[in-house]
Amino acid sequence: MADASARFLSAVDAALPGRILGLHVVGSAALDDFVPGRCDLDFIGVTADRSTDADLAALAEVHRALAVDAALPALDGIYISAGDWDGQAAWEPGPAARAGCFEVRTGYRRRAVDRLALSDHALTLRGPAPPVWLDEAAVTGWAVGALSDLRGRRDPGEADEAVLGACRLHYLLATWRIPSKSAAGLYGLITFEARWRRILDESLRLRRSPGLPTLYPDEGERRRDAGAFVEMAVADAMSLA
Repeated sequence: MADASARFLSAVDAALPGRILGLHVVGSAALDDFVPGRCDLDFIGVTADRSTDADLAALAEVHRALAVDAALPALDGIYISAGDWDGQAAWEPGPAARAGCFEVRTGYRRRAVDRLALSDHALTLRGPAPPVWLDEAAVTGWAVGALSDLRGRRDPGEADEAVLGACRLHYLLATWRIPSKSAAGLYGLITFEARWRRILDESLRLRRSPGLPTLYPDEGERRRDAGAFVEMAVADAMSLA
């Protein structure tokens, strides 16, 4: 990830010399849980001031060029002006890259939980370290909404995403920290009853070593166990909110 981050920063510097005052990597790459081919490179860039139309056009061109580079993961992040960086107010909509596609103005990744992730575990590649920030009420409100979404799914989808997602939200409400998906699975193993070990181990296998033999030859059984685990973990997490 160091090479990918350096190439990204060099490309932005070439297009906008002196404009990028800070660059911070968050998510799986910062939490030592990056899985090639599955994970994006999550970032927050700090610009000298609010981006002009010319700046936005240059950033869009950078992201278009990087999106077709097969050697790089998809870029997923936002640009914040230095004036908004330290403020306690919610970040206003602005430029972002979502799964490699550049957007001029969006509220993407400007939630309270994104501010918490930045102060919790960001890997700073340029500029000062992020300010400590936590709005408990706003983060709780977001987490409750995310838990409700998980519970409302009739089909849990990919078992590892659903199960590890429920574990991450439980961990967040219990500790006010944001774990990697792998760390969340380990947390689940020590937090929940032994009867959930099989689906947790399977979810970790899917996340970290999908080439290893499955613990669930019957896909239907895996989906049922994943759904039951999510229902249990969501109910328990809600009690922490």
